[in-house]
Amino acid sequence: MMTNVRKGDFILHNSNGKVMSISIAKTDCHDGMQPRELANADTSVAWDDDGYRIDTDYFDFDCPLITTDYQGWLQAHYIAGSAFTSAGRGKQQYMCSLADEHAIFFLEKAIGFQKDPDVLKHLKDALADIVGDKESEYDPLEMETINEMVDSSDAHVKPTWSGKKEEQAMTTSPNTGREIPKRDPKRAADALEHADYLCEFNRADRTFLRKNGKPYTEPHHLIPISRYRDFDYSVDVMENIVSLCSHCHNLLHYGRFEDKVTVLKKLYNDRKDALKRCGIDLTLEQLESYYK
Repeated sequence: MMTNVRKGDFILHNSNGKVMSISIAKTDCHDGMQPRELANADTSVAWDDDGYRIDTDYFDFDCPLITTDYQGWLQAHYIAGSAFTSAGRGKQQYMCSLADEHAIFFLEKAIGFQKDPDVLKHLKDALADIVGDKESEYDPLEMETINEMVDSSDAHVKPTWSGKKEEQAMTTSPNTGREIPKRDPKRAADALEHADYLCEFNRADRTFLRKNGKPYTEPHHLIPISRYRDFDYSVDVMENIVSLCSHCHNLLHYGRFEDKVTVLKKLYNDRKDALKRCGIDLTLEQLESYYK
């Protein structure tokens, strides 16, 4: 798990059932020797000299969060692969990934208890990054750019899928300074044109006309771009950007999972071979897990 940490990521620190602090990674995870303090500590664990290290800026909470206070909520919102068991207790391991829903919950709780302005700033910045990843693909400026490209497009040749494996382009988050995946508005506009500005779940779904007479649809990353680390190649490719009517797009972002399944199955079956040619290989079950 440590090897997945990148510069700018945030880490919540738990001790004896209490979330005590937040730290911000100043570096990617890298090879490191055992710290002198750990080597001299009174511990029964025989740590190896060689290991991994993350350099961080560390901020203690004014008031720790006692995770057992939220055990009922964690049981009701169990997520496989997150830092808590189905019984609502923290997993006994050195470092765990924290599912977005759990991270948002604990960050919001922590913000309500803290007074230190530095701690509050980093908690709010971390929350803004996660909510942005979870709820929105393109920010307002990006959407304005996409719409301008669609409105001005008069191409006589329809954009085509590249079928190429590409590295994921990255940019810097304005909130935390961490590296985040970059989205290319031109590819989104091209994806809409490739689909004839129709909904790819149901081409007969109701749309309205833009001012230039083209049907209005919205671009959507089938594999959420926030899951780019699950793949060796870029997920910001046309093969992964689908054209959806407003109803289907909002359903995938905000609807009940059971109502998303039919849409996901159709889009997955239509795209799985094209995605594989771009080096993006996944099962339907893996795709569905991103929408639960």
